Amino acid sequence: MAINPKIFKQMTKLIAGSMSAGRYDVRLAKTESEIREAQTLRYEVLFRESGGKITQEMLNTQREEDEWDEVAYHVVVIDKKANDAVVGTLRLVSSEALNTNQQFYTEHAFDISGLRSSYGKILELSRACVSPKGRGGAILMLIWKFTMQFIEHNGYDVLFGCASFKGTDYEQHTEILSYLYEKHLASEVLMPKPRDTVNSVNIADFHQQPGKGKGRGKVPTMLRGYLKIGARISEHAIIDPMFNTTFVAIYVDAKQMFNTNHALVNKSIDH
Repeated sequence: MAINPKIFKQMTKLIAGSMSAGRYDVRLAKTESEIREAQTLRYEVLFRESGGKITQEMLNTQREEDEWDEVAYHVVVIDKKANDAVVGTLRLVSSEALNTNQQFYTEHAFDISGLRSSYGKILELSRACVSPKGRGGAILMLIWKFTMQFIEHNGYDVLFGCASFKGTDYEQHTEILSYLYEKHLASEVLMPKPRDTVNSVNIADFHQQPGKGKGRGKVPTMLRGYLKIGARISEHAIIDPMFNTTFVAIYVDAKQMFNTNHALVNKSIDH
């Protein structure tokens, strides 16, 4: 897959930079080879490890790729002690990079008209994954910090995407979904709404049940980070057999995010 000339031109105007922590560097992918490595990692983690439906094309290429890869910025974490292997990745798709009439990946599952009409510059986050050998916090933290810096320096108004939970049996996730519904529900104006009602579940149908709404401790690490900076979720969850997941749409107002970050920093300094 060749790097889209349009994206390459935009990358020269970005304020991206890089970060390091010990053996790891994080930055935007610079070469086709690095993007292919990120796609291979996605295939290994999101399909082979997580039980997603593997297509013949994936078997042939040993990669997971789609149309958005050509218009995306690919965040990669490089392991300097393992021949510069890609051990973590996150895909960023800007509203300014989409082709004419092209939707965001998330829009295949959710109508985000509220977000589109309320914000100007939008960034979609997707395909986050970390190599099994590098799980323990450092890689994910680097991805997180780099992306937050990228959003601030390049003036995005809102970030959004999906938060996934492994498995298509949504009843295994009712506790955590109920907690998210009760504490972090999106406003009606900005609410992402499901396009496919057949494979969606209204969280309101079960969040009042006894024992529900106490699942905070089960929130995945990356989602926990989003919640700390003001993430809001959809009232519906989608059942996705392709990825073997149940997921909700999430978004974060960038202005609110940075106000929250600054408040947390000031609080830590005061103490």
